[in-house]
Amino acid sequence: MKRMWAAVAAVGLVALSGCSNDGAAKPEGTPSPTTTPTLAEPVELDFYAAVITDNGADLSLVGDVMSQKLRVVDANGNEKWSIDSNVNEDDGGTEAYSAGENVIVHDYSGSTTAYSWADGQKVWSFDLPDDASSCRPAQSFGSQSTSGSDRLGEGDLILLENSWMNPEEDCEPSAEGDAVVYAIDPETGKEAWPALSVDADGETFGGRLIALAPDRKSGVMSWMDGDESMVTRVTFEDGSHVSIPITEAREVDDTGADYFSVYPTTDPTSLTYVYGSMDGDDPMSSAVMRAAQLNLPADVKPSDSATLAATDQSVDVSMEDTFDAVCGTELSFTADGKPACLQTELFASAVKYQGSDGAAEGWYADAPEASVARIGGLGGPQWEPVDHGDQTIIVVPAADGGIAALDAATGKAVWTTDGPRMREEGETGSWGGQGVLPDVGLIVVTDNKKTTFFNAKTGKPVSDHPAGDYADLSSSQRFVIATNEDTSTMWAVVDK
Repeated sequence: MKRMWAAVAAVGLVALSGCSNDGAAKPEGTPSPTTTPTLAEPVELDFYAAVITDNGADLSLVGDVMSQKLRVVDANGNEKWSIDSNVNEDDGGTEAYSAGENVIVHDYSGSTTAYSWADGQKVWSFDLPDDASSCRPAQSFGSQSTSGSDRLGEGDLILLENSWMNPEEDCEPSAEGDAVVYAIDPETGKEAWPALSVDADGETFGGRLIALAPDRKSGVMSWMDGDESMVTRVTFEDGSHVSIPITEAREVDDTGADYFSVYPTTDPTSLTYVYGSMDGDDPMSSAVMRAAQLNLPADVKPSDSATLAATDQSVDVSMEDTFDAVCGTELSFTADGKPACLQTELFASAVKYQGSDGAAEGWYADAPEASVARIGGLGGPQWEPVDHGDQTIIVVPAADGGIAALDAATGKAVWTTDGPRMREEGETGSWGGQGVLPDVGLIVVTDNKKTTFFNAKTGKPVSDHPAGDYADLSSSQRFVIATNEDTSTMWAVVDK
């Protein structure tokens, strides 16, 4: 009894003294402490910066072009650590991916390296093999993730792909062939499955080698095996692949060129074949996009060989020209992983947006004339599709001024605003890019000497800030930077 009363007295003293018993159960219904994502006030960086990725919380990796450095900065603009790196876009630039506690950097140097977000310590490094196993120089390999973004989740891989057309001269690869694709496990830096190679007659076309499918579980590669035109579907889970000759089906392609591009759709049996037109009196005709529907079987038994080669199974392949709207470029993906496609097309009397949500059939929507040089092209300003409930929206300059959010499935406007307006090329205030901050429900656009934040659901402007005449915008999911001539303005999402 004495021990029991002593315990009761002790509890009473703790309560009276204002201390807490950490092990005591909280009353039912007591709310847990929560934080709310909030857009912080802008901070100035004293260098020309571009956001590459962030850690999903309070750190971002930014490129410093003038100093050729990568810097990790916090939401207040304070530098945590930095490394020397190639951040010159003319030489391929730097690509980076956030994977848990690490940031993984690929800078076309021949090495892909993971660093700790916390202190910059090297975690692992993968060095591309020399010409003993590949006739492609190390600096010719670019990267992409199977997540379709700079954020990597469980099961996602980093693909290192040859982006040049021609191999090294007088090179004799190993017996395994000429490696053109490596798949890297972001946790370990090891190869997730054996590198994929082409034989001595294999030829790639330059640029992005594998086009991601809308579900991001596989991708499609276009290439030549001697005189044979090939399309290969690669499954990312294990690297298995199916290579199908399409030479006879390509007879509808009258350009006479060996190179071509094929893009997957939500229908695994229907791919989009993209090529130019041929007009001897018009030297620019080959730059006009034409498309065909390429039909391939989806049930061909895959191979696990390290060297790509045509399947020995009997397959039916057909292709037919189409004049309907299609997705004739690589897909982009929202924060939730939903696909969207955007291009501009120049017709005889009009300019149109062309897009889709990854489906075989796309749509056209009216576009301003100046968009041809600024929207959806290689090397153009950033654009990011946006999650909008069950929809995916694409934010573009509207045909009659202002901004429009188009449904990626239909091309119809979800909302429009009288915000920043597209300028003719060469005039001040040209469209500098668009990003999205999903944690705070904001879309951000730099244009017309302003950086403006919009409510993603309604399109209503929330705030705007001065920007330079030719300011460019870059963003990740929690950081935004608008660059001026030699300084930058940064916004960050913080948890309060």
